[in-house]
Amino acid sequence: MRAAHPDLTKGPDRLKRRSWLVVWAGLLLVVYATLFPFDFFVQSGTSWREVWRGFDWTLTEAYALADIPQNILLFMPFGFGLGGVLLARRWRFWPAWGLTLWVGLGLSGLLEVVQAAALLRFPAAADVLANGLGTAVGCAMFYGWGRRIWAGVDWLAQRIRPYLTPRRFLVICLLYLAAWWVLSIWLQTTTRLSHWDNQFPLIVGNEQTQDRPWRGTLARLYLADRAFTADEVARGLAGESALSVGGGSLGANYDFATAGETNFPPLVTQGGGAIMITPDGVALSEDGWLASDGAVTAVSQALSTTSQFTLGLTAASGNLAQDGPARLMSISGDPYQRNLTVGQEGTALVLRFRTPLTGENGRTPELIIPGVFTDGAMREILVTYDGTAVRLSLDAPTNVYAIELVPAVALFIKTFPKEVGQMRLSRGNTAVFRLLYTICLFLPWAYWLALLDQPKHSRHPWFVFGLMVGVVLPAVVWETLLHFSLRNYPWRPVYVMLNGVIITAVFLLFSWRQQRLVGLIPPMPAK
Repeated sequence: MRAAHPDLTKGPDRLKRRSWLVVWAGLLLVVYATLFPFDFFVQSGTSWREVWRGFDWTLTEAYALADIPQNILLFMPFGFGLGGVLLARRWRFWPAWGLTLWVGLGLSGLLEVVQAAALLRFPAAADVLANGLGTAVGCAMFYGWGRRIWAGVDWLAQRIRPYLTPRRFLVICLLYLAAWWVLSIWLQTTTRLSHWDNQFPLIVGNEQTQDRPWRGTLARLYLADRAFTADEVARGLAGESALSVGGGSLGANYDFATAGETNFPPLVTQGGGAIMITPDGVALSEDGWLASDGAVTAVSQALSTTSQFTLGLTAASGNLAQDGPARLMSISGDPYQRNLTVGQEGTALVLRFRTPLTGENGRTPELIIPGVFTDGAMREILVTYDGTAVRLSLDAPTNVYAIELVPAVALFIKTFPKEVGQMRLSRGNTAVFRLLYTICLFLPWAYWLALLDQPKHSRHPWFVFGLMVGVVLPAVVWETLLHFSLRNYPWRPVYVMLNGVIITAVFLLFSWRQQRLVGLIPPMPAK
């Protein structure tokens, strides 16, 4: 016997629960897409006038219209859920449509203000209008086709039910975890310094196209083909010679402030202007900079082979409003192809390096450290990369900015629908990426544990012990597996604890809401 299509107006409680689930899921999708990559940074003194000026009010230009379809699609699930909630409350179409339109516009406007005030994103009035329209379209879809859509969901859910037994779902979980392990191994390969171009020169103070000059004084610059240890970083920041700290790993070394220091490979004056050597270092500007005489093939090959580097700089900016970014140093062919670049963008330092993840220009994303050049004083900058983590120490070993390009970070950068052009280094966005990664990873496993939480299983004397093993063992095994599978992946107790906490939290959520979640799926029809 064929199941009849459910009448949405006769099941208001189930419709309301389903719709609220879609509302929250849609809201999470909207927040994730609009606030990615979560590198919040509010500068002191930011005013509402500056936030207002940050908006792009263009509505007719091609670049403003290009994003309208995807912005409409982004807010449609949120509007679809709101439509279901309002229909369950017996709202008529036009009042419901008008309310969802204004809710969408308000939510989008709020998120755009956050982008303008605290993110490296470009808020636009066209986005607000498209997002509001998307919410209204979602509501209209529910009123027009909600019955058929939920009927299809019911049909699919009834086919899935037979697989939601502990034994069958365990097989699905294990296959899922195996797939994530393979994915994680591949993601880590995207952070290697591979595909470097060995024909790029080393340029100090500009780009090869001569249109990214940096104005300031450079005292020291060196490059090593390995990541310095914490002790070596402290010695380098204390002013110890790069040759004594880096030893044979140094591929390039320039000490412009010390007479008689061995500098290599040789650099040639560029730009036609005179370069002044002072006791503080070499003065660089748009009239004069330095470049190697040809490609620094040996340097590029060494760093690419080890997939590690240490970069040391002692520099003072001569202009706090430089942009482009202005190039302190660059191993590059032009503004769009590079191996490694350090630049200045306002008061921030910009780091780009080429990997399969970041691309040929090294800027998907480029890494930004805010507040480095706040005055004209000399800054000691030391950057290390060990294949998984970027660490920038500024003036002191304890003043560190870091981001781990582990699979958790690589996954969300790789799958984000838009090109991510910039990311400020902070502990906050790395923590968000790892949290989302862990939730996605252990969600099915936590649901399997919830399936065991039934009277016939939970009364067993070994149930509590088995549940503890089901939480602790996967948390430990996963981190151990990645530690031995991935190069330089750190095994840290805090990661194990995070895995265990996520499994426990999701298990408790599923167990607590199990009856309500089951109620979202209609019973199997009688034969």
